[in-house]
Amino acid sequence: MNSSEEFHRNENGWQNSVIIIPALLSGCTLVVVAIIVWRSVCNKVQRKESKEKTKGYLGDWAVNAAGVFENSLDAPDPVLEKRQLPAGWTLEHRAPLCDGHFGPISCGDLCRAGEDSQQVVVKEMSEHCSPGEVQDFIDLMKFYVQVCNHNNLVTMLWCQTTRRPPSIILKAMSYGNLLTVLRSSREVARTSEGGPPRITEKDVYSMALQVASGLEYLSGTHDLIHGYVAACNVLLHEDLSVQLCGLGLAAIQYRSGSVPLRRAAQVPLKWHSPERLKGADITEKSDVWSFGILLYELMTLGSPPYPDIEPSQLPSKLRKTFRMERPTLCGPQLSEVMSGCWQWEAPLRPCFTDLLKLLQNGQDQADRWTPLTPGDTLSWREYLSVAGIPT
Repeated sequence: MNSSEEFHRNENGWQNSVIIIPALLSGCTLVVVAIIVWRSVCNKVQRKESKEKTKGYLGDWAVNAAGVFENSLDAPDPVLEKRQLPAGWTLEHRAPLCDGHFGPISCGDLCRAGEDSQQVVVKEMSEHCSPGEVQDFIDLMKFYVQVCNHNNLVTMLWCQTTRRPPSIILKAMSYGNLLTVLRSSREVARTSEGGPPRITEKDVYSMALQVASGLEYLSGTHDLIHGYVAACNVLLHEDLSVQLCGLGLAAIQYRSGSVPLRRAAQVPLKWHSPERLKGADITEKSDVWSFGILLYELMTLGSPPYPDIEPSQLPSKLRKTFRMERPTLCGPQLSEVMSGCWQWEAPLRPCFTDLLKLLQNGQDQADRWTPLTPGDTLSWREYLSVAGIPT
């Protein structure tokens, strides 16, 4: 073979390589791109199916709220399905009340064509709730259905989990928050229908008996604690019937069997028992101590506990022999009940069954005529500061 033939053969081979290799590389690239596109399509389909599952229970809002509700519930819960707000019912004349733990709380009228409207309170869930708070809110709904079957516990009428936003519809108590009523009754005598009542020691016994009954039901029937027994967590009706609210800690305990320390720590220090200030577990007897604080609030028309002690100083100031002074117009029987609630050692405090007996025995001697007088002259802003309640 001469050199000319060999040159032409090598040149043809090189030309073939220049053509084949790029073709192979292009083919491989197309295959890789096809695989990437296929996997992307599959992922989109899976995400869509996941969203549809969530959407079926909580609606579009669940999908739009930054994915908070993803995988929170795969299917409608039969407990809540029975309590969904029926079609044809509407919430009208809404007015904001305050911001709750989960979101805004408002009042309004529950209306249905051809029927009288009913005043209600609506607790809504914010779209900014964390996944844990989402679960807590759903569990709170179930708690209302399964546990709150007592006259002195807040009553859930309906819930909404398929409309935006998820919400709980509660029976309204005409006077609303007890702490607000206590402080309002300082200034205004009941001169017209619907005004704040003039509260007597006899009234205090009546309200205290109802609160104790609700707490006995929680602790005795369900082995649950309230965790924040205070006037701000009691609702009052015009006939002076009361219902306990603020049951978030009890709802979590009902679900998990324990009280979350971080959530419990949000309760202001002045309603804590001594063992709770030391970081011990919260028990029924811790609620009993707080019940004594509630009695003080009632008898002073909403004064803050330990008015001469800064909240941050309470753990170091509170000692075995320290007690708040007996409120003005507080009879000896009720004073003894308060002292019993404030026994330093938790086992020495009465249980709620015993408290009911003590209150029932003392109510006949209670003053039913003399209106109570306030224990301080603090403004609302000053009250919050002295009580250690965040604003």
